Amino acid sequence: MIRITELTHKIIEEKKHIGIAIDMTCGRGNDTLFLARKANKVYAFDIQEEAILSTSDLLKENKIDNVELILNNHDKVSEYVKEKFDVAIYNLGYLPKGNKDIKTTTSSTIDSLRQLITLMNLEGIIVIVIYPHDPEEGKAIEEFVLNLDSNFDCISYKVLNKKDCPYIITIKKG
Repeated sequence: MIRITELTHKIIEEKKHIGIAIDMTCGRGNDTLFLARKANKVYAFDIQEEAILSTSDLLKENKIDNVELILNNHDKVSEYVKEKFDVAIYNLGYLPKGNKDIKTTTSSTIDSLRQLITLMNLEGIIVIVIYPHDPEEGKAIEEFVLNLDSNFDCISYKVLNKKDCPYIITIKKG
């Protein structure tokens, strides 16, 4: 049985060298930890202090020190990240075991994607995990990628025979 989070990591592992990585929704820190073990530098965003603290604890437990944790919305990415990046990941929705009323929004996600595509290195990749509990956000992301020019390859990974299963969209440059 496929796990979407494992598939996202397999997609990212195809990258041979990762200088800069961005976790656009650090949550409990699992993606941040994964990226920190692969990249020279990681920026990790979340709007909830609980997520930042949880991620910080996980990083300390694993003796990781190449991550900058940012308590802010991912639509502020260009205020913090000035260099080109190789990998960015979103795990949209709400904080696992957290308040389900605090979650990513369509407008902030699309705004952050607009910024990211200008900050990507050639052959950079953005990996987006979309959950079916917010169909508006998923549709907006699909519309966004459909309108990107041919400098980008946009791929969707879906488990077709399972209702309400999360799915992945990737945006590759180059």
